[in-house]
Amino acid sequence: MLIVALMKAQRLKLKQASAVLQVPPKDLQNLVQFGVVKPKRSEGTYVFDANALLTAKVALYLKDSLGTRSSVLSKLMDAFSASEKGLKSENPAYVVFKFRLFAEQEPLKLGVPFRSLGKQIEERLRRVDVYKDLPRGRKRRGWKKEFLESLMEAAKDIGEISEEEILRTVRTYRRERRTPEITVAAET
Repeated sequence: MLIVALMKAQRLKLKQASAVLQVPPKDLQNLVQFGVVKPKRSEGTYVFDANALLTAKVALYLKDSLGTRSSVLSKLMDAFSASEKGLKSENPAYVVFKFRLFAEQEPLKLGVPFRSLGKQIEERLRRVDVYKDLPRGRKRRGWKKEFLESLMEAAKDIGEISEEEILRTVRTYRRERRTPEITVAAET
């Protein structure tokens, strides 16, 4: 996968990783605190590499899909991490989690679109320079100019689009977020 190539020299801090994953920093911090995602530590700071980003993306997908407790999510991610080495070499379209919440229940199956989650991260990593890890509090001198330059660089990537296209895209995105896609299929 290209993610590994993009991340060779890059090690992201929590705020940068949350921007790449498109989640609030607090949500990612909670996943780390509860042991769901286990990034490396360097000088007291959590550092996210390609593996940690992909694991976090899968964990967030499971959390959004199932709405499970952190303890269950942590067990699912431990199983995922144990099998992750084989998954990278195969690069499957879907990873299927099979689990029971209670011993007397039939197992649940949940398919996670592994390859598309990897592509999303890959796409966002190309613009990682836009997500600078700024300290809290007062901004340093010249921060507005740097911010505007980052926006100009991002605008070059987007290209020529009209305000109508932007509004249409935002409305479509919001509409898709409101109505979940649910399918039911029989399996023998």
